[in-house]
Amino acid sequence: MNCTPQSITHDWLGFLTSLRSVIYLTDDKEVRLQQYVEQLLRWNQIYPLLGPAALPHLLSRHLLDSSSLIPLLPESGRIADMGSGAGLPGIVLAILSSSSRQFHLLEANQKKARFLQFMVSELDLSNRVTVHKQRVEEAKALHGNFDCTTSRALADLETLGKLSRLLLKPRGICLAMKGRSVHDDLHHFAHGKQALYFNQPVIHPSPFGGEGVIVQLQSVPRETKGKR
Repeated sequence: MNCTPQSITHDWLGFLTSLRSVIYLTDDKEVRLQQYVEQLLRWNQIYPLLGPAALPHLLSRHLLDSSSLIPLLPESGRIADMGSGAGLPGIVLAILSSSSRQFHLLEANQKKARFLQFMVSELDLSNRVTVHKQRVEEAKALHGNFDCTTSRALADLETLGKLSRLLLKPRGICLAMKGRSVHDDLHHFAHGKQALYFNQPVIHPSPFGGEGVIVQLQSVPRETKGKR
């Protein structure tokens, strides 16, 4: 399917209806979402930001999936989006959030980071969104500074736990978007090393339905590790 801004117009109203059923959507946020989608489709014709299989479901799956994290984010604070890619969920979350949330998007791929920086400027988000062209492990200046981490289709929970521990403050939360294989992932996490550093995972179904879920992990202070 060859997706263009025009080819998804007929899906736009349905997308907005679903989004408004969960999230308060101002006119400004709606305009920014539309600008983001249009630019993403344009850039994707030159750089492979999204795979061909993702494009037909850009609104109905990928944007709604990203938006599903909004009710679970801290009301305020610093949020690190790990492996932001094309801005799903980082850019979408920033558009839908107030200025009380500060976002840091970590993306090591140069072309994707360049797109993210363009979108931050294009959408006038530079006062509350910062792009880092780094892997989490390399971004040492950011370690231990965040209230929340987010991720979508980045890695298994064991790896996400390890990466999140680098970034999170004590008792910070990791929000990981997962699909139908989540139960296997949870099993491996429960028997891995990172389970020692987090409370029992909490599973949230997507408020928009479908098979996707959000796994919430809350870190525990390191000094309590041996008491668990």
